[in-house]
Amino acid sequence: MDFAYRTIDVHAHLMGDGFTPSVRREAAALGVDHFVVSNIGEYVADPTRDQVRQLNLATQELVAGEPARFSGYAYLNPRHGAWCLEELERAWEGGLVGVKLWISTLADDPRVLPIVHACAERRALVLVHAWDKATGQLPHESTAHHVARLAAFCPDARLVMAHLGGFLPGAMEAVRGHPNVHVDTSGTVTASGQIAHAVATLGAERVLFGSDATMACLATNVGKVLDAGLDEEAARLVMGGNAERLLREVLR
Repeated sequence: MDFAYRTIDVHAHLMGDGFTPSVRREAAALGVDHFVVSNIGEYVADPTRDQVRQLNLATQELVAGEPARFSGYAYLNPRHGAWCLEELERAWEGGLVGVKLWISTLADDPRVLPIVHACAERRALVLVHAWDKATGQLPHESTAHHVARLAAFCPDARLVMAHLGGFLPGAMEAVRGHPNVHVDTSGTVTASGQIAHAVATLGAERVLFGSDATMACLATNVGKVLDAGLDEEAARLVMGGNAERLLREVLR
């Protein structure tokens, strides 16, 4: 598939120590040029320091070996306090461009703030998992409202709220007034109409293509954006233009 623009996936994952061959083939067929990846291992929600280090080293190895294809987030567990800043400094030296926050703490937990402020100093990205579930909400699983509070605490941070916040009612409204929050389109239940609504609510400049590969189907997630009825310029921004600008502005 040939796009008239660069396609960048801002929300992808390593599985084990690598990026699966099947997703590589899918990316080549679909024209996805670049992935920003994190490594949460076998769904490690509350990783130890040693686990964090090993997961991030695998990400750094992938990025170092294929810098044209991959950028990386450092996966951090804010429960480890000041050590996270040490790990983050090591991650910067290893070429990573941001931080992935999953479900070890809520997004607005005070322990998150030093990490996010450190990212803001470098204009680095902070990818924040957020999902508002009808059932099965995990104890420290953030919603869009937690992300909005984090955005208010750290207005200079460049946040990316994953999965459109789960996109149950109110998610877009929760972050609408926080221009430092982008959203990504990843998630197996994210439909094309929801992507169109995100663009209409936030503007195309704040919506980024994400797939959740290798945990989710890359083709399905590309298809949802293509089916969203976006005009050519909006599609260009969502599929890669916004991400290219954000990544270019990260201070190395």
